[in-house]
Amino acid sequence: MMRLGALGLWTALLAGTAFAEPAPPMSDPMVASLQIGVFCALQTMDQMPAPGTLSGWIHVVDHDVAFHWPGRQVVPAALGIAFGVKAQLATGKDAPFAQMRVYKPDLAIPEIWDTGFTDLAPSLAFFRFDAPAEMSPGIWRFEAWAGDTQLYTVEFEVVPAESLPEIAQACDAVS
Repeated sequence: MMRLGALGLWTALLAGTAFAEPAPPMSDPMVASLQIGVFCALQTMDQMPAPGTLSGWIHVVDHDVAFHWPGRQVVPAALGIAFGVKAQLATGKDAPFAQMRVYKPDLAIPEIWDTGFTDLAPSLAFFRFDAPAEMSPGIWRFEAWAGDTQLYTVEFEVVPAESLPEIAQACDAVS
């Protein structure tokens, strides 16, 4: 009986390591503030051309976004769920010609778009699930680059919606 219990525990431990967990966020000293999280984004948003992305555009928000689940790196795959990074540079620093790169588990190359960072206000980079085909499970990595300097790297793990029903079903209540 003891062997069966030990075998069950060992199997459970192995099964738990089969999936990679997101790495802790890392940032360059130029970055004074780095916030990550998940939020409900069911409202209509403006768009901006982004030829380095699959869709050819990115969402643009016209207001400050509050993370409903700040610090969270595990994201349920559900329509209207968004996840991302807010970063603000240290006083006196700016990177007006920066680039975002989002690596998805089902793509060999990242989606890329131009952005900018300042010390005046946080810059938001995020992904919103607009269609079921976008909900690729696994590790997604957001990287911000200013020339050859990596400003930050943040990983998120996208999991089936039923794994986190309290988030996946909550957006109707908070949007």
